[in-house]
Amino acid sequence: MLNKIFKFFVRKILFFLPLSSFPRLNNILFNQLGYEISKSVTILSSAEIFGNIRVEISDNSYIGHQTIITGGDNALVQIGKDCDISDRVSIFCGTHEINFDGLKRAGNGIGKDIKIGDGVWIGYGSLILPGITIGDGVIIAAGSVVHKDIQTNTMVGGNPITVIKKILE
Repeated sequence: MLNKIFKFFVRKILFFLPLSSFPRLNNILFNQLGYEISKSVTILSSAEIFGNIRVEISDNSYIGHQTIITGGDNALVQIGKDCDISDRVSIFCGTHEINFDGLKRAGNGIGKDIKIGDGVWIGYGSLILPGITIGDGVIIAAGSVVHKDIQTNTMVGGNPITVIKKILE
């Protein structure tokens, strides 16, 4: 019970912090909520992490304004080192099974892990769907919908994503 009360107050503190004044404090508070976030990560105050998920964010990564990381069923979201995730990016690891019986098509809720490699740049307003693996060195153009895995050193964009070019190593 005390743990739930503590987490409630930590979330309220995160909500009321100025938008970018205390990114290191945000990091500490998210760690207090049980997420594994490196000390060198910058998370802007309007970013949200919630749901029944596990989150691991590695060294020197950046999470922009109004970015959401959420899902359920204890799914894991891994973000590698040196990643830049722009503003208003949505990372969802929760989905539903399809129900073919009855009128309600959304069946049982399920969680699917998401893995984002090292050195990834995700552009403004992109959507990362459940069960996706994004390789190292990937660039995702603004507004993209990532519905399938992306190979290392690839630039993609669009809805749904298409390969723009391979990046030479």
